[in-house]
Parts: sequence; structure tokens; C-alpha cells
Amino acid sequence: MATCMSVNGEYVRRLVADIKDSIRFINKVSSKPYTALGDAEKYAIRYNLIVIAEAIVALTIHIVRRVFSREPETPMHALKIIRDKGLMTEDEYNDERKLIRLRNLLLHRYWIIDDRRIYEDIRKDFKS
Repeated sequence: MATCMSVNGEYVRRLVADIKDSIRFINKVSSKPYTALGDAEKYAIRYNLIVIAEAIVALTIHIVRRVFSREPETPMHALKIIRDKGLMTEDEYNDERKLIRLRNLLLHRYWIIDDRRIYEDIRKDFKS
């Protein structure tokens, strides 16, 4: 079990900045019609979704270790701890869980990805 330490503010700021930068990029690219997107832009959306998911995982694990002195078994376990401690609503938990699952598909089963569906979901649900 980890010992209780303080949250590293600079580390958290860098992760949040990465998330914000990726959200801005995705919103900018997805403002175009899907048919106007080139392959590079579709892959850039994928990459930035991975960046967001990785930053959220890193942030969540950091908080669980530093604030709650727990060692999560998996990223999903870290999310559950954050949710159970009241730092995240059930809706937020479900959104983050879906993003991490999408990240897993993007990395490990990329050939089944439907870029149009991702684009449409971004246009419908993605907020800056």
C-alpha cells in the first residue's frame, strides 16, 4: 500500500493541459463535415482520444495513490475508487469508463474502428 503524499500540482496541470489541447484539436477538426476529413485527420482524432484517455488514467491513478494511499489494480479500479469516494458522479464514471474502453479498442483492435461513428459521437457528445 502506498503512503499518503500530496498531489503533484505541476503534474496535474500538465495532464489537464494535455486534455484541453486534445479537446480543442478534436473540436476544431470535427467542425468540418466528415466527408471533408482526410485519413490523417481521422487518425489525429484517434490519437487525441488516446491522449485524453491516457491523461485521465494517469490523473486518476495519481489521485488514488497520493490522496487515498491506495494502489489500484487497473485503471478501471482507480476510476471506481474515485467514484466511490464521491469525487466523480455515476455519469462521469460511465463516460470515463467508455473513453478508456474506446482507447483500448483504438490501441488493440484498431481495425474494427468506425471513424464515422466516432466522428458522429464527438459531434453529438463532445464538450470543451
